[in-house]
Amino acid sequence: MPLEGLEPPTLSLGRNCSSIELQRLTPKVYRRPSRASVGVMKIYLVTMGSRGDNEPFRALALEAVRRGHDVHFAHTSDLPQNPEAPYTEWELPGSVSAFIANQGVSVITALREYKEVALPLLQGIWDTSSKQIRELQPDVVVYHPKVQSAPVIAHEVGAHAVISEIVPMLTPTREFAAAGIPLRLPGWLNRASYSLVAAGIAASGNQSKNLAKQLGVSSWAPDQVLCPVSRSLVPQPGDWPNTAVITGQWWHHSTESLDNALQDFVASTNVLYAGFGSMKRGDPQKRAQVIAAAARELGMKVLFVTGWGGLSLPRDLANSPDVMVRESVPHEALLPHVSLAIHHGGSGTIHAHLRAGVPSVIMPFIADQPWWAWLLHRAGLGPAALSPNTRSASTVVSALQQANLARPAVAKASEAMSRENGVATAMDAIESAYAA
Repeated sequence: MPLEGLEPPTLSLGRNCSSIELQRLTPKVYRRPSRASVGVMKIYLVTMGSRGDNEPFRALALEAVRRGHDVHFAHTSDLPQNPEAPYTEWELPGSVSAFIANQGVSVITALREYKEVALPLLQGIWDTSSKQIRELQPDVVVYHPKVQSAPVIAHEVGAHAVISEIVPMLTPTREFAAAGIPLRLPGWLNRASYSLVAAGIAASGNQSKNLAKQLGVSSWAPDQVLCPVSRSLVPQPGDWPNTAVITGQWWHHSTESLDNALQDFVASTNVLYAGFGSMKRGDPQKRAQVIAAAARELGMKVLFVTGWGGLSLPRDLANSPDVMVRESVPHEALLPHVSLAIHHGGSGTIHAHLRAGVPSVIMPFIADQPWWAWLLHRAGLGPAALSPNTRSASTVVSALQQANLARPAVAKASEAMSRENGVATAMDAIESAYAA
């Protein structure tokens, strides 16, 4: 029973769219010099994680280069090195994709094996990025929250430290609870929820604070907070300090294209996108079979994007004419041809589908994903979240039908997002703070 009105929306997508070494350097106390004008800044960006953690930093790096700054971008092998990149790339040790392939995304497993498995990976990145910052002596350090050493070493060398708060879960506000908090709290507890996040960081050792004390650096906190999410989804909180800004998503126009087979597959309407990024948990083969059954009941073809293990297809399903499988796809080229989607609800994936006007069903796994699913449902941009362990095709069918009803609201959000330029807003904020 095909859904009515599943043609992909016609949209004009905007283009604007071992431990850390403790040898002492001098001076030990962070003193940021006054600067009369911006000029050319030496900017060091450091990130780690999945595609959703890497791509925003690459987008910001490209915008900084466009403005004439000397840009250095450090990342793990999860983002391939690009010999033609207009910035200097720095390699960090380890691989988050390999880590997830071995461990999955189970919170219980992560906590149980933190010291033996996760901490060595983090420690290697902290050590290496610290050496790179000391060698470069940058003016500005922009860092992922997991790189806890970055603000301390930035201050050690006199740099301006900017945290990219990938999702709003660190800077307290009364307007909403911290992303990642699994409980739905009454509004009067919103600000207090950020204390739970802080307690979790403290329980894992609070590396930034401890390192600052060891090195004699006066500040371990960032000088500036930039949150790369759309203001159409998360408006700027009125009680945030002026050093914290919701910028809009950090993304850049891609020239990647679809391969011929994929182009032919999505040329017709009624294509369902199914992808769960790096979410390796549960039974990925059963998940794919349930989604395929639901799509067939709706008269849809399915593109399975397997990512780092969230989906796995048996041979007979993978070889079906109404199914195509890819490990990864260029979202900007693909999504205008997609009718509906079902995915894990990571921040980058949420933004990409909304920007393209594609209604989605969210199957959240961990961290901030349930928060995004709740936010979209509350805003009328999609149905309530489904469990990633859903075994009923009829349940998935119902959710996809509800998602289709949200198409007008999704189109409106897409239009609002097309007017944002997150990387430009972020660089404006960095340049203003640097010149202050």
